[in-house]
Amino acid sequence: MIKNKMTKCTILIPTYNRPNRLMRLLDYYNKYGKGFNIIVADSSSNENKKLNKKNILLFSNLNILHINNYPSKIEPFRKWSNALNYINTKYSVFCADDDFIIPNGISKSVDFLEKNMDFTIAHGCYLSFYLKTNIKREQQFLWIPIYLGKQINFPEARYRLAFHLSNYQIPTLYAVHRTDLLKMTFKETIKYTDDDGFGELLPSMLDLVYGKMKKLDVLYSAREIISGSGGQTGKNFNDFIKDRTYEKKYNKFRECLAKALVSEEDISKEKAQKLIDKAMNKYLGSSMFKLKLKAGLKRIVEHNALLKEFYHVYKRFKTSKKQLSVLDKLPPIEYDNKENPYYEDFIRIKDAVEGHYRIDE
Repeated sequence: MIKNKMTKCTILIPTYNRPNRLMRLLDYYNKYGKGFNIIVADSSSNENKKLNKKNILLFSNLNILHINNYPSKIEPFRKWSNALNYINTKYSVFCADDDFIIPNGISKSVDFLEKNMDFTIAHGCYLSFYLKTNIKREQQFLWIPIYLGKQINFPEARYRLAFHLSNYQIPTLYAVHRTDLLKMTFKETIKYTDDDGFGELLPSMLDLVYGKMKKLDVLYSAREIISGSGGQTGKNFNDFIKDRTYEKKYNKFRECLAKALVSEEDISKEKAQKLIDKAMNKYLGSSMFKLKLKAGLKRIVEHNALLKEFYHVYKRFKTSKKQLSVLDKLPPIEYDNKENPYYEDFIRIKDAVEGHYRIDE
């Protein structure tokens, strides 16, 4: 039964000059996810493409399609949109080469979507991790729960969109999608955006315009804290405001969302635009707080050796004031406790990371 669910879903792995992490991920799926179709969308240097090709051949038990004709400077979202054309399964899921999407989480998400046609995406609980080398040169696996938001299942598209955009916490990119929808949203994304900021936000919003989001009670993904790659600009909305490109970018983003919302609901274009404006303004206020939070944390840890240890984690989280408040109130999440239902999936991730601790340059 589980294997049948695997064959209905393709894992799409975009990779860029991180052969060791790609090797780590494929080794993990070779042990626990043999039934999935896997596509590796590779825009690495020629040297790393050759190394990736050699490493992929080691996993003959996996059904892997290696697409290695992407130029290194291709925009990430254009690469991803093109790679989706190679998928012919009913469901799809993106997995970054430095992360893990857990097979059990994928299978349960597929099962849920099969039974609930009004939902466009499904996923579960996320954690973020990194490896620290102690004074004995031993590797310590450190982690923390992230993306604490809940499911969004309002019947009306306008309320799903308004809530998701106003309280944007969970990027839906790495959720399990219906493939037809994912292909459509990415065609819209490359048509209406030209940067990573709106390029991440638009498909996530379209997901919620066209259906509901389910968050399952399952350990779904482990995301590594690592510097960005893939030719990303690193610019945020504040940067766009400063260089006076924000208005043009936002108007295209709003145009696409308003068009989608009008197609799904009895709402005028003007009302749809006002709804998007209001939600975006609220989101921007939260985004500006996040930037100030990171700066504030940096000042604090400079004077506190203990806090400095954890700044490496917090400085890269998209963590809002509300999320931090919720995180403070959470009971200890002991995934490494054998009594925890997530224990087996957690230990598999931990073992995979500790077994492949070489860092890509």
